Amino acid sequence: MILSRRRLALPRRRWLLGAAALPAALLLPGCGSSPEVGSCLGPDEEVPEPEPPRLPRGARVRPKMPREGRYFEDQSPAVSPDGTLIAACEAPDRYELDLADPHGVLLWDTRTGEIVRRLKPRAVGPLAWHPNGSRLAVGDALHVAEVDVEGSLLRNLVGNAEPRGTAARILDVAYSPDGSLLAASASDGAVRLYSTSADSCTGTRALSPGTRRQRTVAFSPDGARLAVGGVALTDADEGGRPTGLWDPHSGRREEVLDGVEGTVLGLGYSGDGTLVQVLDDPSSLAVNAPDGSTSTGPPVDAARFRDLAVGTGSRVAVLSASGTLRLWDRDSDEQETLEMSLLERICWSPDETTLFTLSESEGISAWDGTEWRQFELP
Repeated sequence: MILSRRRLALPRRRWLLGAAALPAALLLPGCGSSPEVGSCLGPDEEVPEPEPPRLPRGARVRPKMPREGRYFEDQSPAVSPDGTLIAACEAPDRYELDLADPHGVLLWDTRTGEIVRRLKPRAVGPLAWHPNGSRLAVGDALHVAEVDVEGSLLRNLVGNAEPRGTAARILDVAYSPDGSLLAASASDGAVRLYSTSADSCTGTRALSPGTRRQRTVAFSPDGARLAVGGVALTDADEGGRPTGLWDPHSGRREEVLDGVEGTVLGLGYSGDGTLVQVLDDPSSLAVNAPDGSTSTGPPVDAARFRDLAVGTGSRVAVLSASGTLRLWDRDSDEQETLEMSLLERICWSPDETTLFTLSESEGISAWDGTEWRQFELP
């Protein structure tokens, strides 16, 4: 199926925020109304395109030229819940240079490292697996595509607004542990929640955490809380306070983690409900236990922070742009540092036995604690 690339107006579908969501919605600084709740489009309906960038008269633009050696987008890979597949988004560079077929989302067999399938949603961005492993959510500019593992487009989730002063972009996506909700963090400052099942999809509410330096969203293992990354220091309403915890069902912000000092650069939940965050001042790992207590992990190179991976058990990995990969076990306090180059993103296997890495030019690699395996390139 070929979808038109012409720009369309957003579909005239509206959902009203419930009364429980209104207090949270009004937290958006400088905004007297809540952001629009999202909606869902079928696979044959066209999705909106972002506005072309508006530049001052006389401004000079240096176009970003495609590179032959750039295979992948700088987005974290995602491992399927059963650990058998890993997904990553191809970059359009080689396609634009007529060196490859149309780009999409690649799936590899984690055991053999071989490519098993290319999915072609009209989206290339952050990824999330549905908890039952049947489908993937793939973010783009103004929408999120849901596609099954065979490559069929199921639906597009829309409703994200054009931000001011920056490009439209879906920044992160996450499914709730039971798969009933999908959260999409967008560059317009909102986090939209969609109720999704195999047969239906509805936009439920929009949270208003405001412009954030750290845009990750993560559900707690019990699905009762949604952690939304720290608010920017320039935000007058929040005063630079860090990560907020929201009730995804009521739309209320339940707590701001005031006990954590410094700007949040990355976050993730472990399987026992512990929230791990990377802070830049002081440069360290902050550990928020399920009982509310807070402790500090080893120092990290926050000035050049690139990615954080929190495993389902006790293992944590932090990647810096300098090529340093720090591994830490929260239970034993064992630490290991690996010096790696050309890495952009990292993620753990579900059983924490393997750390997967992504390089824009070298693709997927796997570290089992002893040796590295390089996966097939497209």
